[in-house]
Amino acid sequence: MTQTTALTVAALSGVEVTVTALLGRARVRIADVLAYEPGSLVGLDSKADSAVELLVNGVAVASGDIVVTDDGTLAIEIQSIATREEEPA
Repeated sequence: MTQTTALTVAALSGVEVTVTALLGRARVRIADVLAYEPGSLVGLDSKADSAVELLVNGVAVASGDIVVTDDGTLAIEIQSIATREEEPA
């Protein structure tokens, strides 16, 4: 990391970003969405044991496993960090 890069990172360190865990995706017709009601199931393109994608402001930065913390909340245990060359899944 160059001195200029370090200064830029330091200047941005207090900026808040949105972090999203992407469980999966589905492509459906509008008619299907309009028919949704409590109890409807929406199938996703991922398996229950698949890693989830971690997005920062919509950009894939990592993937990991869903875990339950000691206080009962959900968290993502990061397993891999995306590189600049990687495309989001």
